[in-house]
Amino acid sequence: MKQIPLFGVVHTPEMEAAAQEVLRSGRIASGEYVGKFENGIGDIVGQPHVVSTHDMTNAVFLALHLAGVGPGDEVLTTAFACMSTNAAISHAGATPVWVDVRPRSVEMDVEDAARKITPRTKAAIMYHVAGYPGPAREMAELCKARGIAFLEDCDNALFATQDGAHVGGHGDFAIFSFYPNRQINCTEGGALICKSAGMAERARQLRRFGIHAANFRTAQGEINPLADIPEIGWAYTMNNLCAALGHAQLESASQKVDRARANVQRLKARLAGVAGITPLESRPGTDPAYWVMLCLADNRDALLQHLKDHGVSASILHHRNDTYSGFHAMKMGPNTHTAYLQQHIVGLPCGWWLDDTDVDTIGNVCAQAAARTLTA
Repeated sequence: MKQIPLFGVVHTPEMEAAAQEVLRSGRIASGEYVGKFENGIGDIVGQPHVVSTHDMTNAVFLALHLAGVGPGDEVLTTAFACMSTNAAISHAGATPVWVDVRPRSVEMDVEDAARKITPRTKAAIMYHVAGYPGPAREMAELCKARGIAFLEDCDNALFATQDGAHVGGHGDFAIFSFYPNRQINCTEGGALICKSAGMAERARQLRRFGIHAANFRTAQGEINPLADIPEIGWAYTMNNLCAALGHAQLESASQKVDRARANVQRLKARLAGVAGITPLESRPGTDPAYWVMLCLADNRDALLQHLKDHGVSASILHHRNDTYSGFHAMKMGPNTHTAYLQQHIVGLPCGWWLDDTDVDTIGNVCAQAAARTLTA
């Protein structure tokens, strides 16, 4: 039985050549590819102030820090998300306030977010779940009106668009991930998008212990005893090797997303007459990047088991972060839309590594599972 994986990991001859070049150069920790990769991402998303980081959580934490979030503050966020997003809230010493999603949706409920703003609210993080664009414009307007920072978590949404523009343009900050199974595979990495050159420069200093690169060393290459570090930062830099791997994929990455979009349309057509499985529709005016294809299933657990038994690596994708005691935050109730989502969501493979036969197999296995459930 052929196995159909949920995710693919990009591996190209260009990446191998780039890795070999960097390894032979000896410039592995830092080098020219860091800036080249940042510029390339900036060209894709249409924003010039890109600061690469070691991973996505570092980028979220830097954004929260730059927004002034600290101990005692609250950050609005959704519970159905990856820990790589919400862990940074705790790292900043703040408390997450869990915002519900809209009914039968993965989108943050803007009205619920407005209800949960308090004098302690300092920021809001909105996740474009699995590359499906959320209500960024509405959240940006709410946050601006209430004087709080807005972060767009574009984790796996590279190349997703809203109203013709790349996601990430509405937030005070935007964050992307380059984990191996994302649209671009750097083996690890993240990016923080800032709105100004000054904020980006501060982020660059903080990602390397707070060092100002221009004056930290003397002309002889020694540490300058006159150079001050007024704000101590962290070791959050992306290395030159990871950046080179990402740079090698910049020209071809969009084609892989286009293939995922075509696969989703084919799979939607196959599922159109299948009872009990409803593909999630994207917001009007958006074009998702489709990290996976999201569906709601009436008998989700049975569907998931049937898919896995037949070689299709489907997944629930995330688990509600509000259930983790380490956040020290009030849990959501059992009758929330988030609870419904957790019980019914399933992510189906749809990426560039699948051919038409694979996509048809996924649809057929789903149909078999639905028929078995209806006749049981």
